Amino acid sequence: MKRSTLAIILTCCSSGIFVPSAFAITTPADQDKLRIHTSMPRRTSDSLFSYTAEWRIDDGELYRSTGLSFLNAHKFDDPTQAHAVTKKLLTSMKDGMIQLDPNWRGITITQPPEQAELIIANKTGYSLTTVTVRDYSNQGLRFDLADKNFNADGVQVAFDLVFSADVEYLDGFSSKKALTASQGEIEIKIDDQKPIHIKTDGKTTRELEQEIAKQLSVSHLAETPLYPGMVSNDTRNNKPFDGSEVQFLNLAAKSIAIDITDPALGVLAKFKFKDENHSVKVVEPRFMLGALALTVLLAIIYFRRKNQQKSI
Repeated sequence: MKRSTLAIILTCCSSGIFVPSAFAITTPADQDKLRIHTSMPRRTSDSLFSYTAEWRIDDGELYRSTGLSFLNAHKFDDPTQAHAVTKKLLTSMKDGMIQLDPNWRGITITQPPEQAELIIANKTGYSLTTVTVRDYSNQGLRFDLADKNFNADGVQVAFDLVFSADVEYLDGFSSKKALTASQGEIEIKIDDQKPIHIKTDGKTTRELEQEIAKQLSVSHLAETPLYPGMVSNDTRNNKPFDGSEVQFLNLAAKSIAIDITDPALGVLAKFKFKDENHSVKVVEPRFMLGALALTVLLAIIYFRRKNQQKSI
């Protein structure tokens, strides 16, 4: 094989290494953000509050973590310091993330000093996909995207009313499971608009959701969930979809709040992020080198056989 021929082959093959590769689209930090404004629980028994954040590494695997706490109004010394409740919720999520490898922890959970506010945000190269908040403690909750508009930022919202008995009832240890609300009120407020108020007395969760959808033109009653629920044996926390929820798919607002005073009711607040930040596949340099070596080897074999045939 002539040296000039081999040089041409090497030049042509190696030039592929210097062809500009496609740049990966990396999601910037804090692109996806949810703020949860908490308050003091009203219930004087241990009541569940949990929240699950799910995120995805750009164009890669999905990960999730859950923070779980039990809140009791009698266990907080100062009823005016709601930030103490928030601190407990913050700690629960940090504890839940311990089981994940540090490289998989694609979100940050923070609490501004002395504020009753949790901030969930993505890290660089990760995207939030969903956040589910489950509250059975009857505390007022408000949600926003840190001054962004839900609709403009592509975040869909849903409220699923549920019975407290779904997480409190234990067969053989509790009284008969309630199938209707007891007595109280639901208040929902969007931005600075006048809130709606719905009496809960003796109604089913579906009936209450129908009333909400009727009073709020920006919502509708849906019979399929905003996103699939978590598959888990712990149904006391991750309850199956009960057949209906109120969805806000195009919420042209910056904040939404819900406050339930009926001890027989809880709420699942769901947030679905647009999750469109897919990255472009980039060929690894070591793969390019391997392809080059294989090409050169095949060229050498080809020319050797060609020379052998000529000599014959």
